[in-house]
Amino acid sequence: MNLKNLYLKSILQNTKLSPENEDLSFPDLQNLFTSLINGHYFLVLKHPIFADNILTSTKVIDITKSYIEKEDIEAFQFVDDIVSQFFENLSVVCETNEITSTYMYLLAVLFLQMFVTSNFSGPKLPFQSSDSELGFLQLLFRKDNNRILSKVQNDCLQLLNINGFAPYHLSESPLLLVLSLRIFEKLHHCDISLLHPSISSISTEEIVQKSMDVVLGHKTLPDYIMGSISWFRARACQVQQALLAEISPVLTSLSLNLLSNNTLHSLIDQENSSSQINQSLLITYYLEVANVALSGELESQTLDAIMNANRVSGLSLVLTGCKAKFTQYQEKSTAALTVLAKSNDALLRAEQTEKTFNPLDVKLNDDLFLDRPKYDSIGDDELLQETEEYNEEENYIKRIKVDFSQSSESGLSQTFTEQLLPIAKKESDIPAALCKLDPNNQPNLANLDHVQLLLRMQTILNNTPSGNVLVNEELIAVIQRTLFSEVNSVNWLIYARALWYRSLLETARSRTVERGVLQLYSLVEELGVNSEKTARLFPKTEDEVNFSINFRDSTDIQLTLTNSVRLRYIYQLPLMPKWAMDSKLAEKLMELGSLKSALEIYERLEKWTDAALCYASTGDESRGIELIKRALDCNPRDARSWSVLGDITGDPDMWLKAWEIGKYANAKRSLAKYYYNPPKSSGLSRQLMTAIEHMYDCLSANPLNFQNWFFYGCMGLEAEKVDLAAEAFTRCIALDDTNSYAWSNLASALIKLNKLPEAFNALKKSVNSGDSAKKSWRIWENYLIVAAKLNKWDDVLYASVVLLNRKKDLDHNKSSIDLPVVEKLVELLVSEPFEEVKSQRYFQKTCVNFICNMIPSVLHHDARIWRIIAKVDLWRKKPWLALEDYEKAYRAASNNPELQSNENVWNSAVDACIELISAYENFGELEGRHGAGDIICKDWRFKAKSAIRSLISKGKTSWEYTESYERLLELKCEVIKM
Repeated sequence: MNLKNLYLKSILQNTKLSPENEDLSFPDLQNLFTSLINGHYFLVLKHPIFADNILTSTKVIDITKSYIEKEDIEAFQFVDDIVSQFFENLSVVCETNEITSTYMYLLAVLFLQMFVTSNFSGPKLPFQSSDSELGFLQLLFRKDNNRILSKVQNDCLQLLNINGFAPYHLSESPLLLVLSLRIFEKLHHCDISLLHPSISSISTEEIVQKSMDVVLGHKTLPDYIMGSISWFRARACQVQQALLAEISPVLTSLSLNLLSNNTLHSLIDQENSSSQINQSLLITYYLEVANVALSGELESQTLDAIMNANRVSGLSLVLTGCKAKFTQYQEKSTAALTVLAKSNDALLRAEQTEKTFNPLDVKLNDDLFLDRPKYDSIGDDELLQETEEYNEEENYIKRIKVDFSQSSESGLSQTFTEQLLPIAKKESDIPAALCKLDPNNQPNLANLDHVQLLLRMQTILNNTPSGNVLVNEELIAVIQRTLFSEVNSVNWLIYARALWYRSLLETARSRTVERGVLQLYSLVEELGVNSEKTARLFPKTEDEVNFSINFRDSTDIQLTLTNSVRLRYIYQLPLMPKWAMDSKLAEKLMELGSLKSALEIYERLEKWTDAALCYASTGDESRGIELIKRALDCNPRDARSWSVLGDITGDPDMWLKAWEIGKYANAKRSLAKYYYNPPKSSGLSRQLMTAIEHMYDCLSANPLNFQNWFFYGCMGLEAEKVDLAAEAFTRCIALDDTNSYAWSNLASALIKLNKLPEAFNALKKSVNSGDSAKKSWRIWENYLIVAAKLNKWDDVLYASVVLLNRKKDLDHNKSSIDLPVVEKLVELLVSEPFEEVKSQRYFQKTCVNFICNMIPSVLHHDARIWRIIAKVDLWRKKPWLALEDYEKAYRAASNNPELQSNENVWNSAVDACIELISAYENFGELEGRHGAGDIICKDWRFKAKSAIRSLISKGKTSWEYTESYERLLELKCEVIKM
């Protein structure tokens, strides 16, 4: 049991979680696990088991020297040989396979943590080139030999290349990540390696299947060891993903498969299912699944995982309106938003408490504005109402999707966002657990709950357009819930990430843009990106100063070092390498017009492709091309650079080169768009089939991209390849089942395949998927047509009501009513006896309201409509209303502007007049609406004569001697005799 507990602590990166019945069966391993978790990497490396059998082993040193001295040894062969030697050496000194695997697991985790610390979280690890304890690593990382450094760097980066995506070329010590990945693969006994060059010729599905078949079928190790290996291997894959400029479908799919339910169940303590360590493990698991899905742009899986994490953690959360003062001299409070949140007490008690310094929080230092609002009452719906209206009508948008009917932005599902950020519009809507909280002094949250908040915020941020002011207000309210916590109560990395998000949002505001940029600079410096190359704007913090001494000299393994604190929750948050933060700072400087400062950052980072895009965005394409060629001189096998060069020049050969080198999916997408809509300068016409072929290749390389499948499906519909379109849109909804346009286009394909029931189900999903359904009346129109074909008249009626409202807003006038459908609805309505309102069914009530109230509010001048309404009023036993309807039908027909010029219009007016005369005769003397002895129309004869005389007068000039005119004259004689 003790060994399993050690694995659990390594997964949770927390030595203070003590499962029940813990014993000391493996004291040496326990000390190693504790040292590793608490950040004492130097002590772990100096441990005899690693120092003698790994780092300074004679055979390991010999393999390393051969690789350094001989040019014909492939990088993958070296890595595979040296890792195999690790296993061989440890198997000699370890008693069992479990112990050997545990030491190898520790070594893989150590290498991964060292790499992540150096490239993601900081601070800089204070190793020295004179450290003989590093053994073979010292040989490979010799700073006095540029040839070896360059060889190791380039070879390892090439091994980490996947799907044509090259990792950042200045990544520190990529060998550590390569070794970690290979050790995990060996522990899983994988027959296929993501590091092998041949991986580029294998499809994503095949790679994942071959990797998982071995994992699921291997039974020589206990489940909890295999589960822990899978969990940390998924983390290593996500670290590799973070080094790439694009999303790798292989790494996303493999990570999600590694983080399967089997992995979780292998580590759960089934005997104590309600234990605190089980709760922490479950929350961590769901947050990491959410993070992997988020990095792969899989919104539905992200939402599901976040909701599962919330159910386990018990976090209470709500966004509500309130009153607050934002300036020092403000007397009257104004509308604001705040997030009320409270953690489960048991989760708070279980968390490891460590007294650490938070990253520097740059203050506004403004004479007017407060650093922190002063909140008054909560539950004020003024701003929430405004936000809701704005979101529905304007900008609460997921992403641009092209639909054949219109080029429009599809809306983010309101259910989706409300689940991520529940809203209380009034104080009475606030949950009981939160209603008594003081927004100025809320209780501390568990760090895992802070992570959950930031993941919710990142998900919303990823799915809304930039510049949406009101959405930004909501996001800032979420961030402030973390930043306004008690000093030093939030983990360093979580607090730093909250500061980072706040800075990105604040750079869009004039009053906070200075603080936002300075905060970005501060965070970049604390992560150690450029502290050795440029002067710092801010001094080092106390924990940065003390870290180097403690790391090298401390022997107290219970002391939690700064690097450990920063790594505690790094795998549950979106991974951001240090250079990515620096690049984001450059982007913000670009937006602010500081081109020179932005380019300085790009050039310091040697991100020539990004610098080229920067120049191209300003119109200086020649300079951009020059920089990309410079990047290609350094790395001619950088598929992304070739593809970007094609994007700038519009040269298809560049995209073909990118595909040839690394199967770069975006290159094929660019080729597909090029042939789908060729530029005029090319002299080409649209080549739809060629575009489809290129998109097929693109999707083979990257099958997890929603936009690519959507475009592929649209081309399939246009080319009348219905099976292709149906498959494409099926893949779309598998990736995102909240997109109404994907469901709608799937229905279009199914209709053409004559699968009406399936098409109707797809349309049902479409109209119920998000706000975009409200904006696309064509989706509702298709829904109505298919429902009518399937004789689903309740659905036809519902769609008719929605269409009337949608098109009324769009001012579509007559096109908003499908008269044959309305007539069919009326036919069904009047086919059954009329019943009083209390006993009417849904169809009858809704249909009467639709026909008699809603339609007249849109169409006043169509005689056919008024005849239909008259039929319903007669069925309702209201002849007085029916007579009014016939009068309106007559007025609509007789006042038509084309009465004098269009014979069809004239004939319609004559028919309306004849029907009106008949109605006067039939209904005029019936009992009136009040039932008090009155009749419907006492002077019906006079009105009948007036109507017919008026129409004869209007038609005399144009239609005298026509058949219809003669009918009127005959009718006039009959009326006179009445």
